[in-house]
Parts: sequence; structure tokens; C-alpha cells
Amino acid sequence: MRLGVGSDLDTALEFLGCPPDPALRERRAARRMAQQARAAVESELEAWPESWVAEWGHDLLKSGLLSGLDALAVESLLGDVRMLISARAGSSSQTALRTELAAQLFGSAHALDSQTKLAAAAERALRYLIGHGGEALEGRALWEAAGIAADSVSAPVLTWGLRPLGASPLASMLTTATEATLPVHVSLRALRAHRIDVTAGTPVLVVENPSVIEHAADRSVAFGLVCTNGNPTAAVNELVDQLASTGADLHYHGDLDSAGIAICRRMQRRGCMPWMMSADDYLGTVHRAEARGVTLPSDDSHAGPTPWDPALESAFDECRRIVHEELVAADLLREFGARSGH
Repeated sequence: MRLGVGSDLDTALEFLGCPPDPALRERRAARRMAQQARAAVESELEAWPESWVAEWGHDLLKSGLLSGLDALAVESLLGDVRMLISARAGSSSQTALRTELAAQLFGSAHALDSQTKLAAAAERALRYLIGHGGEALEGRALWEAAGIAADSVSAPVLTWGLRPLGASPLASMLTTATEATLPVHVSLRALRAHRIDVTAGTPVLVVENPSVIEHAADRSVAFGLVCTNGNPTAAVNELVDQLASTGADLHYHGDLDSAGIAICRRMQRRGCMPWMMSADDYLGTVHRAEARGVTLPSDDSHAGPTPWDPALESAFDECRRIVHEELVAADLLREFGARSGH
């Protein structure tokens, strides 16, 4: 600059008649922007009280999500994520609708749509916010675990055999469906409008896969079932919470793979006692399959903690075979029926 040839290397080279290679210029510009983004992340996160923000910031930088953003854009993005985290941290336990929350916080119902940088950055933050509850969660399931639902009418909970107390429209519908041997999908909206009450001690088996519900309907089993259909949605959690609050005898069974075991952990924390999810159950099924010449698929992921039976964690991590729920559906329903007197 003192020589009057420009304020940076590229400008000086231009002035001297030796313009830099465009590719080199772009790489230098990208490096400068990345350095500015890193500085903006470090500066912005200093004021956040959460213990996980440094790790989250590193995650953001490593992901490439901030690529192409200058310091002001990075500060704006992190500020919006902070607004969302603060809104959820200060809320009640009731689920918020994602589009309504986006409109209230950011002025647009589409601000948290899945293709936006804000949604991507927020999802990474939500995993840290909900801690161990965020394991193996992606997309809608992750948002719902943080109490943010896409809406209250899609992603309903599949049920079989529930006979609620009272004469509300929902209770009547479920009882009629049971008598007609029909499984029923129930929306979050319906559950909020008409709580489900059952007699204390009523046995209810929560399962992971819809085919088990169909199996139960085909055999007209006499106890109630609730299906998570993979990672539990807000409607599943709402129904399980309502059943737990009325004293239902809740148990859970799912796939015996790393993802299914993670779901079992979450359902146990919601009050469901794991059923046929022990190390003995797992190894017994694997050995019976091998004896029949059936090769079960394998899972390279670790089981994670299994507090209901610590031996399951080591058994799974050593064996690594996957036991899908459908493989044991008949035994599952028969044993639970015998246990519950049905």
C-alpha cells in the first residue's frame, strides 16, 4: 500500500501487470473467508452458556456448512440458532409446531425447512441440546425429540386393541375398531383433543414395526399394542406418556440392532419396561437361526448402554448379528399374552 500498488497481493499483481491465476485467487479468497468464518464462530459462541457449544462450533466448521458465508452471515446464522435453542429451552414440555415456531421466531413459516442452512445448523445443535436422547436420530425424529413437530396430523401412531375408558369420540373409535379387529392410526391432534385413559395395570406392548401390529390383528390378540414405526414420533410419545400417566403396564420390544437398542433406551426412559430384549433373548434367537441355517445380517455399530440388561451390550458388540422384530413376532405376542393373562 505504501508503494501505491494496492492493498493486497492480488491487487498489487494486477497493478504490476502480472495478474494472478484465477484459481489461486479463488483459493486465497476461500481461505480468507474460512478464517473469517472461524473467527466469527469463536466470537459468537463465547457468550453462549451451554457447555457443548465449542464442540458444536467445531462440528459446524468441519461440516462445510459455513462454506461461502462471510463473517456477518455466520453471525446471523448462529444468532438464529441461538434464538431457536432459547425458545425451546424456555418452553414447556408441550410440542411446538415447526412451521409456527419458524414464523414466530424468523417471520417465515419456511425458515426451518429441511433444505435451509439454518435447519441444518439447528439440527446439529439439537443433537447436543437433547444429549443422549439424540443418538441415531435424523430429520423429523430429531426435531420431535426436541419437542418440535412438523405438524399435528401427519406421522400418526399406529395402535391395536386399545379400549380406553370414557366415551370421548376417540375412545369410542378405538373400542369400535378393536371389536372390528382393525388397527387404527391416531394423530397427535386427536390425542391432544381427547386424552387416552385406561384402567391402571392395563398391559400394553409398544413395538417398533407395523408388521407386528398386523400380526396381532390377524390373531385378535387380547391386549393393546402401540407401534413406534421406527424412531418414535411426537404422536407416539404423546400416547405413551398418556398411557403411563394412567398407570398402564407398559413394555417395549424392537429390533435388536444398534438403532433398535437406541430406541429401546429412549422408550425405557419414557416408562416402558424392555420385553424380550435381554442378552439371553438375543443370543438364543441368533443360535436358533444359525441352527436352521439362517444367516442374519450384521451391524458394525456399537450397541451402546443397555441398562435393563448390561450383558446385552457386550453380547451384541461381540456377535454383531441383527435380530429383526419380525423374526420373533409370534413368540413375542404369545409370551406377552401369557404374561398378561391373555
